[in-house]
Parts: sequence; C-alpha cells; structure tokens
Amino acid sequence: MAEDRQHQALYRRYRPQTPGEVLGQDHVVRALTGAIRDGRLHHAFLFCGPRGTGKTSTARILAKMVNCATGPTAEPCGGCDQCLAIREGTHLDVVEIDAASHGGVEDARELREKAPTAPVQGREKVYIIDEAQRLSREAFDALLKVFEEPPAGVRFVLATTEPHKMPATIVGRCQRFDFRRHTMEGLSELLQKVAASEGVTLDDSAAHAIARHAEGSARDALSLLDQAGVLGGQKVDDAAIQALLGAPRSEVQVELADAVAVGDARTTFEVVNRLVQDGQDLRNVTNETLAHFRDLLLVKTAPGQEDLLDIPADGYEGLRIQAEKFTASELARVIELLLAAQNDMRWTTSPRLSLELALVRATIPETDPGPAGTLSRLERLERLANLEPGSTVPSADAAPAAAAPAQQVEESEPVAVAAPEPEKEAPAAVEEPAVRIPAPVAPTPAAESDAPHAASAASVDVAMLRRSWTSLLDHLSQNQQPVLRALLESATPAAFDGESLELAFPPSFRNNLRQVAARADKLQSALGDLFGVRPHIELVTREAHAGGTEPAAAAFVEEVEEPSEEEALKRLKDVLGATPSEDPEPEG
Repeated sequence: MAEDRQHQALYRRYRPQTPGEVLGQDHVVRALTGAIRDGRLHHAFLFCGPRGTGKTSTARILAKMVNCATGPTAEPCGGCDQCLAIREGTHLDVVEIDAASHGGVEDARELREKAPTAPVQGREKVYIIDEAQRLSREAFDALLKVFEEPPAGVRFVLATTEPHKMPATIVGRCQRFDFRRHTMEGLSELLQKVAASEGVTLDDSAAHAIARHAEGSARDALSLLDQAGVLGGQKVDDAAIQALLGAPRSEVQVELADAVAVGDARTTFEVVNRLVQDGQDLRNVTNETLAHFRDLLLVKTAPGQEDLLDIPADGYEGLRIQAEKFTASELARVIELLLAAQNDMRWTTSPRLSLELALVRATIPETDPGPAGTLSRLERLERLANLEPGSTVPSADAAPAAAAPAQQVEESEPVAVAAPEPEKEAPAAVEEPAVRIPAPVAPTPAAESDAPHAASAASVDVAMLRRSWTSLLDHLSQNQQPVLRALLESATPAAFDGESLELAFPPSFRNNLRQVAARADKLQSALGDLFGVRPHIELVTREAHAGGTEPAAAAFVEEVEEPSEEEALKRLKDVLGATPSEDPEPEG
C-alpha cells in the first residue's frame, strides 16, 4: 500500500541546498567558497542578520562543503550519502542546537565534552547553534576555551538575529558574516519561480504585495505564498492577497495620507472603522502607514533616490505626487505621532484609540500638545504672514505689511474679525472660503445639466474620487491634456456633495488655481467620462494641516486692498491669540 506523505511547507521544500541557490548573500558565499578553495576555512563562524535571510541554510551548506564525498569542495554534489543525510537532518556529525531551549550551562558542558571525540559518519563535526544570543552567560563561559582552541575536525557556526547581545569574547573568536535583508525585487523573483514550479499562476502585483509584507524574509514570503495558494487555488491574484493580508498599502495608506494632507479628520475615522470591521490588525496597519510616510519623507528630502525605497518600479511617481502635498517638517511630525502610537500599542488594550488619536493630531495640529504641533502652527502662521521659515519676526511698525496676506488667507479656526464699517467683503470671505470658478468658465449649459448628474452622483463620494484620482490623471493624458494633468497632480479632492467638487492645493501651488480654472470645462468633461458627474469646480488652497474643514481662500483676486494699520494689528492679535502690552497708536 502506498504510504501517504505529509505535506511539506514551501519554505522547507525550496530551502537552498548549494552555494549557488543562496539568495541575496553573494558576499557570504564568495568568502566561504574562497576559503574552501584556498584551504583557509576558519573553525568558528558567526552568522547574524534578520530572520529568513538564510543563516541556518548556509550553515548546512557549509557542513556539506566539508563533508561531501568529493570534498572538501566549494561545490558539494548534493547526491552522495553525506549530502543527503545533511539535507534530511540525519547526519550524526552535523548537530543543530536550539539555544532557546538548550542554552544552559549543563548543555554547554555536554557539548564541550563531546566535541573532542572523533567524527562518526563524516569527515568533520559541525555544530550549528541557532539563536545563539539565548545562551546563558555561564554557557558562554563554558564554551570559551573550546572556541579558542577547538579540537581538530570540529567547526562551530553560531546563528543569531541579535549580534549585539553576543559577548565580545565569543565574537572575537569567530569570523562574522552579516546577512542582508532580501530586496523586494529578489523576493518577487523567488516567488514567481516557486509558483511556476508548483503550477500556480502568480500575478506580479500579488508577488509584490507578498514580498513587501514579508519584510525581507524569504521564509515568511514562501509561507504567505503557501497560504495564498490555498485561498486562491491555482491562481493567486490581488483578490486572494487582499483576503489574506487585507487592503494593500496602495489603497489604505494613500487614502490616509490624502486625508491628513487636507485636514480631513472625518475620513481618517471612516478608514479606521472600515479596517476594524474587516478584522484588520491595527498594529500592522500602523506599521504600513509608518512605512508609507517614511517613503514620502524620503521622496521629499532625497528626490531621485529610488533605491532607498521598498516599492515597485512604477510606484515612485505616485509617491512623488503625494509628497508635494506636505512639507518635510509636517511629514516628520506625522511619523513621530505614528511612532508614539506604535509604542503605545504594545501596552494598551485599545490599539484603535491609539491610532485614531495619532491621526487626529496629525490632521489637526491644534490637538497636538507637543512641541512639534506648536511648530506646525508657527509654520502656518509664517505662511500667513508671508515670512520665510527662520526669518525674524517683524516689528510693530511693519505689522500692516505682514498682515496684508491675512486678508487673502484666513485662519481655519473660527475667528471673529472686527472690520471697519465700509468693508463688507471680509465677513463674506469667511462665509465663502472656497474660490468658485468664474461664470465664463462654467457656462450655462453645464449648469442646466446639473440636475440629472446630481442624481447619478449619489454613488460617487469624495473617498472614491481620491482613490480614483490617478485614473483621472491617466484619462487626461490619453485625451491630450498633459498641462491639465500636471496641474492636477498636486490637487486633492477635499469635498463633494453631488453638485460641487472642491479641490484643495498646497500653499506652494497657489499659482495653479488660475490655470486649472481656465480649463475647468475639460476637467468636468473628464469627470463625466469616468464617473458620470459634471460638478461645479471649486478651487482652494488649504494649509497642509488645517485645524478644521475650512479651507484657506486662494489668492484668486485681482486686487487686494491693504487694510489699515489698526485693522492689521487687530487681525494679527486675533490670529496669534495674544494681546500686546502696549498697542501702538496709529500716527496721524
């Protein structure tokens, strides 16, 4: 009767068996094979690096090199009795020790007593101590002498993920090799190769998602592929990966970053609630969000350095576009808040609250009591006063000149501004913060068609528009509108009520508004082609971390009347929330 064989996990079935199969550790393979050829192989090695990078597999390959029937050789045959026994884990002279469970001094003394005995089956005895940092201090002391003067024909390999916990006396007696994390491209190629061997169709996007989630570990990547193969059968696509890992970073994290960029706290709560309802691990979501904002910070501060990012080759442009919506200091502040939330999640019983609090503080600086939140508010006030960061604060005599931009850009907080009797436009600017497209851009026929489109707009919301914004940009490119596409790259849908679409631009892109307004009919046409809606377009500039939902009015006015000195001082006092000790009287 045929014997039923137990299923073997993919990471065990496809474990590297020869030096040429070791993935991404060429520096280690070259050193070991060169030492074998020159007859200069050391007696003790320290393999350190992240999990799943091939430390134990390389140690087994080293044991094959010294015990192969054709060896010592840099290319073990893999077919002799010695190689097969090492592969199956039945070789009597290749001993693997788990230091986590055999790390006491008695185990070390037993190893020290057995080491001088002659090999039983092979040419040399090889001791592989996994998780070596778990050995006790007494065990290290017991092994110190045998590491310094080992018996002939005995070699030691220590594998650890935490080399800083190893005693210097042991490290100094070993040759150290640092194993590197696998790149996302390397893991994707490995997954495609294994999937082809297993007869499974693996989409490129799904392979990238698994490789990103594995965080450089080949073992984790193959385990996820094994599990995804069970869910998807003979085809592993994005749907199977989403069922296994949840929504990918390209959707959730981009949506969260867009909401933070325009100060939309409501969307952040909706996204977190959706993740909770889907059963997602919020700790993993926080890690992914941190990684996304790190990528944005790298793109912002080190443009063109794509090799520093763990992203697909076609993902850099999307990051570059989204990074333009932030300043470097704003991204650093968001990262600090998420790091604090990540630390709190280790002890709290409510990780959801930690994540929501971090996102609210990132979205609304007024709720952040830390110095970074204060600095964010000061930077916003500098932009309101038209000051360069780090410049000196203007004196009271220069207050009217510094306050002039305040008439164009109002604070997002509700502030009662006392204006002189003749000026009636200032309250109107607060009630109508968004700058609507002039009537010539939105002609009467478009207005007549609002009613039928408003009904179809019920299925379109601002979150869907944000997720599909890239599709809109691609549609504009296909319809020979490269200028409009470039102008809209920095825009983010801020609000949509079925009839009006509000697009928010970063303060540094204020000049884009007039050019977009001149092409509003083409934008409406593209929205109609893709989503079946032709809304009125409202263009605003919004501080990247506005405290509320009020956008800052864009500089879309032809002429700005300078306020009086008294009115300017009044506005500055309202914005800053402080009262000077002496109010200078206006001259004359």
